[in-house]
Amino acid sequence: MGNTTSSDHPAESISVNDRIIHAALTLINEHGFGAVTMSRVADTAGVARQTLYNHYDDIDNIVATAIDRHNRESIDLLGTALQMAESPTGKIEQMVRHFVMVGAHARHAFDFGTGLSADSRVALDTYNDAVEQHVRGILEDGRRSGDFRSNITPEIDTVLIRALLEGLSELAADSPEQASRIVTTGTRTILAALR
Repeated sequence: MGNTTSSDHPAESISVNDRIIHAALTLINEHGFGAVTMSRVADTAGVARQTLYNHYDDIDNIVATAIDRHNRESIDLLGTALQMAESPTGKIEQMVRHFVMVGAHARHAFDFGTGLSADSRVALDTYNDAVEQHVRGILEDGRRSGDFRSNITPEIDTVLIRALLEGLSELAADSPEQASRIVTTGTRTILAALR
């Protein structure tokens, strides 16, 4: 058979599983978690409903897999963006950009936690833990380098900065056309709190 790339056979390169996961994420983004049903995922993915059951036991399993995949990709993107920044201040700006970008592209992501199964919550918690580790590391680096005030308490300030980032993301979801302005204002606000 040989190796084929997506440019060789685009329609064939997208697996049924990828179509299912993409369909679930599309429905969550466009209509919220409540819109994700087996029949709607099947219709959106262009597969028979029985095909879904061949891959997944139930809708919770699809949602947990979709959240996990989305979160892993998001954390990878964030990690790459943070590596490009040379200072804790630059890393804060990259964090703000990441959260605003996520918000601007996620209309209904903020009711994500409502009604999720235990497996889906674990997938979501993994993302939250990774983000908090990034924030804590940036705060500790900034305190050591003198970029941020010396009395930063990483345990408390991490939670506060994370809440600000979530707020910026929600604001961008409501007003995606203001994303650039939200990044500028949000970065300024967070840095003022840290200096």
